[in-house]
Amino acid sequence: MNILARTVRYASAWRNLNRIQNLTLEKCSVEELVDTVFTCADAFFEPIQIREEIIGALQEIRKLRPRYIVEVGTAGGGTMLLWLRVAHPEAKIVTIDLPGGRFGGGSSPLRVPLFRRLGLPGQTIHLIRGDSHDPATLELTRQYLAGNAADFLFIDADHTPEGVRADYSMYSPLVRPGGIIGFHDIGITNPVYGVRALWQELATTKPSREFLGQPETYGIGLLYS
Repeated sequence: MNILARTVRYASAWRNLNRIQNLTLEKCSVEELVDTVFTCADAFFEPIQIREEIIGALQEIRKLRPRYIVEVGTAGGGTMLLWLRVAHPEAKIVTIDLPGGRFGGGSSPLRVPLFRRLGLPGQTIHLIRGDSHDPATLELTRQYLAGNAADFLFIDADHTPEGVRADYSMYSPLVRPGGIIGFHDIGITNPVYGVRALWQELATTKPSREFLGQPETYGIGLLYS
């Protein structure tokens, strides 16, 4: 996409910000919420997700009504926005993204002012632009949680076998008993991606649920802690 097209989309995102801020489940269904986020402002906030899969996952997270959320992999901010809309009205989210990240992360710093405005009035957003594998990033996440355990952790960052295992081992201890750990791309068989192998191991140890779209599949897995 050229600079002019990007500028037009960015301006459209600001023009539509009030519409996004007023988007709540009191006013629309989960399906309508997803469709709006996928298409609003020339798809500026469109998450790298399959519609069928993310709708199923959101229905489950909505039941949890999480108050403390950790997201590893912000990308364009679409999933952060969706988690916040099914979360507690006073939820806090810590979202981590690596500038220049290999798997779709590291969105432009110009998006940061928009990201900070995506929550509902009582919600808090903490943005960390750094390497999730850096112990300093983990420590900053703990500081933002302020002693509270996470209700929901979503891992969608470094998809390599080593990377996704590192994210799971570092951030899963932050999740409370009864919380949920989500993984994206559990259905991708490309050997460069290690999510599927890790998911298949973990899903045999704890209650879990899979959302696999058809005919196109990325796959979301939810692990019940």
